[in-house]
Formats: sequence, C-alpha cells, structure tokens
Amino acid sequence: MPSTLTLLSVFLLGTLSTTYFNPFNYLSQDLQDLQPSLQNITIHDFHAGTGDHRKIKINLRPASPYSIPHENFTQWCHAQASIALDKILQNIANDNINDLSQRYNVSQGAVIASPSRSKPNYFYQWTRDAALVMNPLILNLFSSDEKVNGTIASTLLKYLNNSYALQQLDNPSGNGTKYQDLKGLGEPKWEVNSTPFMEHWGRPQNDGPALRALTSFHLLKQLRQHNMTFEDLLNQIEDGQLPFQNEQELFDKFIYYDLKFVMLYWKQDGFDLWEEVNGIHFFTALVQLKALDEALYFLSLHTETTVEQPSLVQSLQRTFDDLLQFMLTQGNFIDPNKNHIVETPNFHERSGLDIAVILASLYSHNTDNNSTLPFDVTDSGVLNTLYGLMRSMGMIYPINHQRANLKIGVALGRYPEDIYDGIGLSEGNPWFLATSSAAELLYKLIWNLQSNRKDLIIPLNDFNSQFWTIVFDGIAHEELQLHQSHPHDDIQLILPYDSPAFKQTLKLIFDLGESFLDKLREHVSKTGDMSEQFNKYTGFLQGATHLTWSYSSFWNCYHLRNKLIELMKY
Repeated sequence: MPSTLTLLSVFLLGTLSTTYFNPFNYLSQDLQDLQPSLQNITIHDFHAGTGDHRKIKINLRPASPYSIPHENFTQWCHAQASIALDKILQNIANDNINDLSQRYNVSQGAVIASPSRSKPNYFYQWTRDAALVMNPLILNLFSSDEKVNGTIASTLLKYLNNSYALQQLDNPSGNGTKYQDLKGLGEPKWEVNSTPFMEHWGRPQNDGPALRALTSFHLLKQLRQHNMTFEDLLNQIEDGQLPFQNEQELFDKFIYYDLKFVMLYWKQDGFDLWEEVNGIHFFTALVQLKALDEALYFLSLHTETTVEQPSLVQSLQRTFDDLLQFMLTQGNFIDPNKNHIVETPNFHERSGLDIAVILASLYSHNTDNNSTLPFDVTDSGVLNTLYGLMRSMGMIYPINHQRANLKIGVALGRYPEDIYDGIGLSEGNPWFLATSSAAELLYKLIWNLQSNRKDLIIPLNDFNSQFWTIVFDGIAHEELQLHQSHPHDDIQLILPYDSPAFKQTLKLIFDLGESFLDKLREHVSKTGDMSEQFNKYTGFLQGATHLTWSYSSFWNCYHLRNKLIELMKY
C-alpha cells in the first residue's frame, strides 16, 4: 500500500536542499532506495558454474537485438540522427534556414508540428511540442571546439521571442500575461502566424507552461556549463531585438509567468497531452513538479530578480510540497490494485497504461543533475509501465507478433485502448516517439544504475518485479515459490556493484534498448522520414508526415545512447 513520503526542504546559505524520507515501502519502489532484506539471493557472475542462481535457476535471458549486422545498425543510427536534426530545423521558421515564413506566413521561431496540411492538418504550433523539440537544439548549441552554432542559436532565440509574444495574447482559454489570472497560458494550439486558434479544441492543457519553463531553464543551464551567460549569447547573435537582454529579464518577463500559471492551476483539470481526456494527469503533474524544482534551483543561484524574490521562493516551495504530496498520496497515480502507474486515475474507461508515463519520467529527470524527484526510470512503477505496454502491444499490433514471445523490443503506441489512426478513428497504431522513448528509458536505466555505484537490489514479488522477468529467467513469482523455505516472504535479488553479474545485466538491458531502436529502424523510410505513426498491419508510415516530435524523440534517444556507449565502452 502507498505510504506518505515526508519531504524536508530547507534553504542553507541560499541553496535549496531537498531530502526525501521513505519510512515505509510505498507501492512504487525506486531501486536506488532499496536496502538488503533478510532473505536475499546474491549473484556475482551468471556465467560461473556455482552460486545462488544455480540453486534457484535464475539466469539472464538471451537477447538478439539486431536484425541487421551491428556495424550497419550503428551507421544507420548516426545517419538517422543527422537527418532528424535537419528535419527539426526545417520545421521551425527561420529565414536563415528555410522559407516557411515567405511561403506560408509562419512566424519566425514558430515550430510547426508537421508540414501535413490535410488528412490530418497538423500545420499549427503547439506549446507542448515546441518546447519539447528544443531539447536537441540546446544540446547541439555548442560544437566540439566549444564554439556557438550560430544557426541553432538563432533558432532558439527566435523560439523564445515567438513564445513571449504568444504568452501575451488573449485566446479561447483566457487572458494572456497582461492580466492577473493568466488562464490564456493554458492555450495549447496556435495558428502558424501566431494568432489564436479559435475553433473548438481540448483546452486548457496545463503541461505547456511547465514544459516551456523547463526548456528555458535547460538553455540557461547549458550556457552555464559552457561558461557563457545569456547576455553573451545575445551579443554573439545579432538577429533582431529581443524583449529580454539578460538572464534576469528572461526570468522576470517570460519564465516567471509560466511558473505562476503552474502555481495557480496545478490542481485544476485540463486535457492530457493526447488532447482527449479532461482531468488530472500524471504526465502534467510530473512536468509541473520538475518546473517548480528547476525554478527553486535557479532562484538559489540568482537572488537579484526584480519580482518579489522571498515571497516567490516561498510560493514555489509551498506549491512544490503540495504537488509532491498530491502525486504520492492523493492523486491515485499509485494504485494498490495495479503494479504500473496510472496516467489519468479518474478516467476509468482505460487501464491507465500509457506511454505518457514513460515520457513524463524522461522529461522530468536528467542525466547530469542530482535531482531527487520521484518516478525516475529506476522506479518500479515506471518500469512495470513499460512491461505492461510491451505485453499489451506485442499482441494487439500484428507487426509485433514475431517478436512478442522473444522478450525483446516491440513497436509501441500511446495506450492499449487507442483508436486514433492518424487521420480518423478506427484502430490505434504504433508511434515513433513511443518506441524510441522505450529505448531511451532503458539506456537511462543503465546510466542511473552505473552512476549510482551501488548494488543492484531487485525486489522479487508480483508487484515490483514484472519488468525484470524480461531480463531474467526464473524470477516469476510461481517459480520462486518452489524454492522458498518461507513462501510468503519477499526475496530480493542482489547483484553487487561492478561485479560480472552487474555488468552482464546492464549489457542485456542495453541489448533490450537496442532491440526497440532496431524495431523502429525497420519502419523508418529509406530516406529517413518519420511520420507520427506506422501502420500496425503493414508497418508503413501513417498519419502526419515529418512529425517534429518524432524526430526530436529519436534524437534524444540517440544522444543518450552515445553517452552510454562512451561511459560503458560498449
């Protein structure tokens, strides 16, 4: 059963220190918080002739991740990443790169979701999509010789300028930043010329402001890591007058309003990231929590903002505490009757299995910080969500049937009950961004386990170990019961850090991630094109063409894969 997770947050010498205390095991357990129990199975080497794994018959599952030679697969990854980055830039209006403004009156810095203008018409800008697809650009802002990429810098600044203009506009969701209620910041969709979209739509969508704030914080963090200020960047890129000239103004005039929106409306219903269900959603809540966390960190470094600093910090901290408590206890995202996280608890027409949970975990946890936010990729609820999606979609998508029983990556879609086919309503299909995000989650799992430098402790019970049945033979509940002297006791599998068994397990998880990426590769066109979906029967591209979010998700996955290969020497 879930238990209360007590949060202690204190400011020490202007720096936020956040510590989580978990006095009981709540249902969704994080591997990095577990301690050895009285009944353990410790394995040092799966290839050794003796050991606990021989007595209880626990072994690694063999995996064959590639359907083409490994060298060819690696070459494809590099080539596809280059294509993806170029496709992202082609979908963001910038006169230095493309002719979107001249041909279609797209505002400079506006991100079109897709060039598709009919069946379906995605030729609009979405606050969420635009914020998310900036991540690959931010990570490519500096070249290997530490020089600023002027084209990418120009694109990022145009995006900020356009986003600032959108913030101020009144729209069907409400007023912009000229008024106190800020409801208009929850408007999800805009015309490409940056005027309000006036037709009926699922509004408001409360994740957009949080994601936009996170993008801004990510850019500032990237600049700091390269010993550059926002003002330095502006001085290097002469590309029109911006409404903010330094970090302080960027926060005060722009980021602040997105944060205020989160503080005002995190408790209120809104539509989910798929724009279908009105309610409270795990994805929205977790990215909002992350935005508040990043804001508190930013303000611990910057004490000279012109907004009311002490009261702002207090308001952010109070909202952070309340939202965290809600997510862990009152929000019902953790259900005692389910071993996966539930995306929209009050929408009972679905199981709650949703790739949005995986996306939320990825977007709210970085590999380069020490954040202690819950629901990282080591969380059993997150991992079991992936397991549930694999099991379900391995069956409902015919293109997965040859893989379904092999315990390797399959093509994933949004959620099992999906009926949106990319144009109308019939049958749901796999999505490129869902499949690449599964691979990214597994790469990040390895990164976290290696960086944590602790023994890998896996609880072997029905609720917390389902994901690990993909990795190991012999750990299913009924198999373990046969070998226990006390069948009702929980067992923990312990793989000592840096032991052969630890390394063997991480390599197998890597192969599992590779198998997702290889499945995705099978459905990308010969010229590197990615649509929104690919057909569940034929595997061919379907839905909106050149979906910017598809390219962005692939590039994020590729980037982490490269970092991991360098770290692990794979």
